[in-house]
Amino acid sequence: MNNKANMLLATCFMVLTLSLLTPLLTWVILLAICAVIMQSALYFRWQEYNPSSRTVNLLAVLSLIALGWFGSSIGLLNSMINLLVIACSLKLMLLSRTKDFLQLFCSCIFLVGCGFIFALGIEAWVGYVAVIVLLFTALSLVYAPARSFRVSMRKSAIILLQAFPLAALLFVVMPQLPPLWQMPTSKSNETGLSDSVTPGDIASLARSSDLAFTATFEQSPPLAEQRYWRAMTMEAFDGKTWTISPRRKQAEAQLKTMGRSLAAHSPNGSLTPSENYQLIVEPSNQRWLYSLDVSAENTDLDNPEMWRQFNYALRAARPIVGKRAFYLSYFPDTPLVSEIYDFDYQLNIQYPIDSNLRTQAWVKQLTANAKSEQSIAEDILRHFKTGGFSYTLQPNAMPNSPIDTFMFEAKAGFCAHYASAMVFALRVAGIPARMVTGYQGGELLSDNVIQVRQYDAHAWVEALIDGVWVSYDPTSMVAPSRITFGLEQALADFNETRNEGMFKDLGSAELFLSIRGWFRQLDYQWSRLVLGFDNQTQTDLLKKLLGDLTSHKMTLFFLSVLGIVSIFLLVLFFPVRRRSTLPKHQRIYLNAVELVSNFTEIARKNKGSTAYFKQVKPFLPVHAASLFGTLTQDFEHAQYQGATDGGRDGQKQKERTMADTLAALQKDLKRTKAN
Repeated sequence: MNNKANMLLATCFMVLTLSLLTPLLTWVILLAICAVIMQSALYFRWQEYNPSSRTVNLLAVLSLIALGWFGSSIGLLNSMINLLVIACSLKLMLLSRTKDFLQLFCSCIFLVGCGFIFALGIEAWVGYVAVIVLLFTALSLVYAPARSFRVSMRKSAIILLQAFPLAALLFVVMPQLPPLWQMPTSKSNETGLSDSVTPGDIASLARSSDLAFTATFEQSPPLAEQRYWRAMTMEAFDGKTWTISPRRKQAEAQLKTMGRSLAAHSPNGSLTPSENYQLIVEPSNQRWLYSLDVSAENTDLDNPEMWRQFNYALRAARPIVGKRAFYLSYFPDTPLVSEIYDFDYQLNIQYPIDSNLRTQAWVKQLTANAKSEQSIAEDILRHFKTGGFSYTLQPNAMPNSPIDTFMFEAKAGFCAHYASAMVFALRVAGIPARMVTGYQGGELLSDNVIQVRQYDAHAWVEALIDGVWVSYDPTSMVAPSRITFGLEQALADFNETRNEGMFKDLGSAELFLSIRGWFRQLDYQWSRLVLGFDNQTQTDLLKKLLGDLTSHKMTLFFLSVLGIVSIFLLVLFFPVRRRSTLPKHQRIYLNAVELVSNFTEIARKNKGSTAYFKQVKPFLPVHAASLFGTLTQDFEHAQYQGATDGGRDGQKQKERTMADTLAALQKDLKRTKAN
């Protein structure tokens, strides 16, 4: 086996393992590292032999026992990926034959596919393409060990570049079918918002710059203060933590089974959407989507299955394990009407009467002379604005009676603190209310594109007044710049920063901002044009090319594509007889040797030209032997003494003479065989 190829394969395996840190168990990663170290020791001559088969078999048994023990907690998908990495690690320890190399090579290709399950961005695509080039380079070194690493890599890259146009063509024209099966997921892979909120939880997301979703509007997007992206409503409260109510989940499931759907109400009865937009959602392994109020599925487009709940939240039919595009219509003037009023009222009026007693007493004083429910909400907001509250990512811990502690002692918190306190106060005042979690704001990537990141996570309040859910944002009373200019500006107003450490000032550097903007634009175009290329996008493209999509046009189109693919494959793989690069005198002599070898049935093998002539001379006719002897002498003169005194013209004359001699030799041998 080629040690260089083995080491390159081991390097690729290590890179793939490190790219799969999320689904892999720690001990599986350590096993892979040990296997790579063993292969490195062989390459650098630190040891001479692989471990014994008995040792590796024992490791295999122990690994299977351990994986069986932990497998139930990490999910089916992650268990299978761990099993594949374990198998690759053990095979790497015993890498000694070409068969072993090919098995590990194929397994690494599967690991590349596993990597695309968890990452589909442009950076993952570039990285995995580089790994594939290195894998094929290692394969080339196995079958052509004399070839240099540089040449092998160049040939591998050329092969992939040749395949790229065909892959791109098939990607564009092949029908974009929905998945035939659902990818199993693991709870350990959840990202972003959670279905339960304890004040302070959302603040932890402010440290993350990961992309949550991208919204592309047909026209101009709404203003910053209107960009409230709903994800979930929290309606159950135990005094500390807000969660999605189990009763809500049960009611939504029953209403869906009954076929009831939430209607969109408008003051004038019209349902003309102000704006259509596309939502490209990042993987979250959850079903919830993000939408402006009020949004609904754009029925004119071919959407993945989704539905709108009676709390106005959108849900996908299956967990989002990869980037997916959804098409929505936005109704900005549509009020959030409660269509199941009695249920909403009962669910959102309850609160634990034995918790946060100071806040309960304060609310009762506040409402003693209240004129209306709206005035109560405005008084609570006024209290946040004038009560000396501050906005911070690092509030003090509030383990006991957190709302009392926040309202009367700490007076410093993040959006969830303010939303939690206001919802609790409204319920105490007899006004049904709930906390809404999602995102607020977003960065304009272009005139009609908004990117929303995890640090844009936000919580606000909805109160049920006169049958309509009215939105309030108590955070805006304390940090109004959070709503209009974003989190960074709001923190700066309170002398805080989102980033920590020695590089915290790097994010504001002009060069860094330019580079970051360029990469974000690149990632957006990749997501929109490649990852967002669905059935609807494909249909629109074909309509632009063909006009009305009739069966006759589609048949001709796909036959044309089939013809293009066939011609492309023919050009790539049709055996073309290439022109020999050998000097003409050498080609003439080799043709003569082939004639003589076929006539005498004596192969030349590694013999010199003179030695071969002496060997075959007794078996040739006299005249043919003379002709072959003349060719041999002319060949040796041209090969070892260079051109004749006549220069280039003399060399051409000699080649013509040799060609005439070869023709005479061929006729003589043919005549002899015929007789």
